[in-house]
Amino acid sequence: MRSITRTTLVLGFAAAIAAGVAMPASAVDTTTTVEVAATGGIAITAPANAAAFVVTPFSTAEVDVLGIEVTDNRSGKVDWAASITLTDFVGGATAAILPASGVIYIPEAAATTGTATVTPSTASNPVAPRTVQTATGVSGNNTATWDADLAIPVPANTLADIYTATLTHSVL
Repeated sequence: MRSITRTTLVLGFAAAIAAGVAMPASAVDTTTTVEVAATGGIAITAPANAAAFVVTPFSTAEVDVLGIEVTDNRSGKVDWAASITLTDFVGGATAAILPASGVIYIPEAAATTGTATVTPSTASNPVAPRTVQTATGVSGNNTATWDADLAIPVPANTLADIYTATLTHSVL
């Protein structure tokens, strides 16, 4: 009797272990995918107008450019850079010129949403494109909003007039 009891306990224990790790008779995997679509592209907006206070010759005109914004809805990991170009300032009545080559664009640090490290860069001589904000470490959608100052030298021989130029913001 003694040996029968031992055998029954051993077989019962082995059956309990086998039931706990039973393999299915058949199994098949299904590959499941989810596509996350980009919600848009990348764009930049800036104010339509910015004006300086009245200045006198042999001074520097300061122009506040407020609310420049890059919106990156590409849902990716591609860094971007914002740049500017500036035309010469031309007097409306005299056609006199304040050259853009002497202007300095001073961007503030950008307020951001999403994942991106945005770094400002002061730009001198913006006749040719100059980078003013660079976004690195981009991941997914993000925005960056900043203000900037334009410092415009007004030489001593500048004629009295209202001078106008075009400041263009771009993003790549």
